[in-house]
Amino acid sequence: MPRRRFQYDSNDVPSLKVRIRAEDGPAVEMSGTVDSGAGRFGDASEASVSRFGTTVLSVEDAEELGLNPAHLRRGPDAIVANKTRVHCWTAPTPIRAQVLRPAASGDELLPWGPVFALNVMFMEDADPLWGQADFFATFGINFERPEFTLRY
Repeated sequence: MPRRRFQYDSNDVPSLKVRIRAEDGPAVEMSGTVDSGAGRFGDASEASVSRFGTTVLSVEDAEELGLNPAHLRRGPDAIVANKTRVHCWTAPTPIRAQVLRPAASGDELLPWGPVFALNVMFMEDADPLWGQADFFATFGINFERPEFTLRY
């Protein structure tokens, strides 16, 4: 089983660089948090409607991926960490991703691991969170500060 260790970032966050591409759009590299609780959607009072573990990107990220507002569809609202309800959007266009790892020398990043489908919810002003429904379904993850390990 292939595995790779990654360092927590300077803020003690399990951050990971990923290359993302929406169908027929440009490839975009972005850094996000590997977040086991990323994305709780639906009415908080109705657990059966809630969805856990969706990857979260910003509406600005959608635009960078070549998805203009006409491509996005209104999704369920999200209840974020501070209990605020925020509007969310989905994209009917398939979005795929691949982890990037540092090269042995230099600042170059190289693709690592499988290409996998992302289940993304787009929010205003969101920082990227790699969630359970897609990222954690693709990789086994162990968090052991100051490193975390991915395996597939």
